Amino acid sequence: MAREKIGRSVEAAKRLERHVEEIATKLATKETMTHFVNAGMEIVQAASAAVKQMNVPEETKIRIHKAEREVLLAVRSAVDVVLSEIDKEIPAKSPELKRIEIRQVKRKAK
Repeated sequence: MAREKIGRSVEAAKRLERHVEEIATKLATKETMTHFVNAGMEIVQAASAAVKQMNVPEETKIRIHKAEREVLLAVRSAVDVVLSEIDKEIPAKSPELKRIEIRQVKRKAK
């Protein structure tokens, strides 16, 4: 009984994973993710420039830097998605097998 429940749970989790992956690949295209990366980088650059030009309290600077960090982490995630899409477009190279002959060399006794 318990094994049946575990089996059904595992199968449900696999179906959910396939469903989420299908949705993600339809919504998160390479072009969309590239746009998000570019927009995120512009936000980070604008925030850095604004902080340098303004006289803001230290707490504000810390909050802005934390926000920049989160944007960069989001950009990293977006880059990972773009890379996975690019990897899908590159045909997988099948490994080549080569036959290597190993010859045994007889050594002369001293």
